[in-house]
Amino acid sequence: MYLGSFLPIRKSQKYIEARQTQIISLKQFDALYDGVLSYKSPVGQDEVVSYYLEMLIEIIAEERRKESSNEALIRHLVGKAEEWGVPIIERGAGFSFSRLIFNMANIYQEAMLAVREEMYYQKGVEFYRLGLEYSPDRQIFLYNLFDMYRFRDDNENARKIGERIVEVYKNERVKQILQSL
Repeated sequence: MYLGSFLPIRKSQKYIEARQTQIISLKQFDALYDGVLSYKSPVGQDEVVSYYLEMLIEIIAEERRKESSNEALIRHLVGKAEEWGVPIIERGAGFSFSRLIFNMANIYQEAMLAVREEMYYQKGVEFYRLGLEYSPDRQIFLYNLFDMYRFRDDNENARKIGERIVEVYKNERVKQILQSL
């Protein structure tokens, strides 16, 4: 009861409470979520980290859309994503594993769009490719990887992924894009 019910419920409650908390500083944000994410529970860590990553994606995307984005904040949030997400992915399995991979890829994609750093592009591509290793025809990995390659004018790789999309999903729009590459 304690390990299988109480601790997972308590971890979930802590996450919900954190989401409902009005945060006024980055220090408070980190302390609050580090406390939630480090709360020991044999069940629920992967799910809570995945939700946390989705929240970071939203924050980075919102920051990116600002006229003058805070690059230090974006880099910090990417670091927090790596701190909590990468260890789970390195295990190579888990609940919602593909979702965690996708969320990490999205973190890097948003950061790349915000700060235009090659490292974020490379890591985003790496995670989308990893997703395709586990789910070779999954749309979210194929389409996002296709977009990443096109963003960098990597027409050769974009063409390969685009051809796979057309083959599997018969997407006419992608077929038209391929003709222009």
